[in-house]
Amino acid sequence: MRFLSCQSWPKRYPCTYEAWTYSQRPLNNPHKQDFFEFFWIESGEGIHLYKGHERRMETGYFALIRDDDWHDFSAADADGKLSLINFAFRPDIWHRVRDNFWPGKPRFFDRERIEDREFQIGPEDRERVRQMGLDLAAGRWSETNATAFLMGVLAVLANQLSHRKQRSPAPEWLIRAERGIQSWPRFAGGVPELVRLAGRSHEHVCRDCRRYLGTTPSQLVNRARLKWASMQLETTAQQIVDIAAECGFDNLGHFYKLFRETYGTTPRQYRLRAGIPHHTRD
Repeated sequence: MRFLSCQSWPKRYPCTYEAWTYSQRPLNNPHKQDFFEFFWIESGEGIHLYKGHERRMETGYFALIRDDDWHDFSAADADGKLSLINFAFRPDIWHRVRDNFWPGKPRFFDRERIEDREFQIGPEDRERVRQMGLDLAAGRWSETNATAFLMGVLAVLANQLSHRKQRSPAPEWLIRAERGIQSWPRFAGGVPELVRLAGRSHEHVCRDCRRYLGTTPSQLVNRARLKWASMQLETTAQQIVDIAAECGFDNLGHFYKLFRETYGTTPRQYRLRAGIPHHTRD
């Protein structure tokens, strides 16, 4: 078993913020660590080997990992890819945050069971988290920025926990369809693919998307497409026209229009300002 240590980071770095792409690989070499981290799945389906137990991951899966955990990752399918973003940080950062805001009360990373440290975050929350990470992505990995990013992400998770208690849960078929459409190439199939995943009529899907998710099927699909496109812009050198086509956009102008409405900039400008270090594991 490998051992990863924050002692190997440059002394001025209290954290790391990186994108990883995994192919399907044997889960026979997990790692232990002496730092805290969290990660979320940007695209694809995979397996999270956590302390010897395999846990299925889909787009939006989010997990808090402690310094006494050991784990590994793999794409779920032989021809699939799993893309995730990871934020790792020194234990003392979490200890100060916890002691300042929740003294004597177990919160977030303190939960023993991994089930209590797993979340499913939707496109809006993933975008919110990634926007908060821009300073880290730009290389300003200071302790102040690391703490601010951690607090912002915990606020997103706390809001999600609060919403779970306040609103009626969406039906399971809709949750499965929403999760399923987040992955490439499913979202390239558009609303018809969402309806197929749901196993309900188009009208039924439209009605319950608005009722439980506050959006339309078309908006849900386009958010997934644009999220994947933004990840490709950040982590690959693929041509923009090819990214748009792989997302399912037949009209390049429509892709540019939606991208600007969502991110406030063009795909090219977005690519130029991105700077998350990217790694691939086969």
